[in-house]
Amino acid sequence: MKQILLATVATFALAGTAMSADLDVELGLDLTQNASDKMVADTTIDISMSAPAGIASLGLVADGDAVKVDSYSLGTVVAGVAVSYGDQGDLLGDFGGKTDSVGGTTLANPNDDGESIKVSVAGVGLLVGLTDVTSDITDVENVQATYSLATSGVEIGTGIDYNMDSEEMTILSHAGYALNQFGFGVTGTYEVEAETYGFEADVTAMGLTAFVNGDDSDMMQNIGGGYTTTINGMGLYAEGSYNLDSEEFTPAVGASFNF
Repeated sequence: MKQILLATVATFALAGTAMSADLDVELGLDLTQNASDKMVADTTIDISMSAPAGIASLGLVADGDAVKVDSYSLGTVVAGVAVSYGDQGDLLGDFGGKTDSVGGTTLANPNDDGESIKVSVAGVGLLVGLTDVTSDITDVENVQATYSLATSGVEIGTGIDYNMDSEEMTILSHAGYALNQFGFGVTGTYEVEAETYGFEADVTAMGLTAFVNGDDSDMMQNIGGGYTTTINGMGLYAEGSYNLDSEEFTPAVGASFNF
């Protein structure tokens, strides 16, 4: 499997050189706790390329002795407008909390499986999610719209997801302030049809993050934190979350390297 990973990275590096494209490759390893309270490892490769003709990305994940495509995108940027297509996630990454793995558990997380079309310009993002492009490329599963603004350390964002099948609308918002190595913020989500909401508040200082989250049924559900740093070009993080009701602790650690 290691040989496959190295061969894949080498292939894209040669392709990027041949096309005079900017190439960024990130190799990551995450150790997280699964539903059976077992620590499991996930190895990923994220590759992004940009060239005068367009932009592309490819996300790979190790599955035993095989390497599988986890995500991809193809797109272009014209006059400041970015357009892309692929299995590329959604627009709601900024509404999932500040930690890598253990936070955001009380926040709504609309489904982002499958292909989509994204358009973004000047802080505005639009997405059309497709149900199954192998069966019917015109079958729309959901639509999303987001807007974000950052000025003088203040960060504000809002988003909407509407599922065409369930007719469920989810409203998401985030506000925060950052100055040098210090910051704080709060994220909230509201599912309109279900009439449920969740929140997470966080404080960050010099790589350390602490958070508390809850929802409409339990305003103080989890507390946790994490630390991120970079050593010799390698990004490292360690996190933990404690559930105040079940008294269970959930850890996570990870490392990544860009080249």
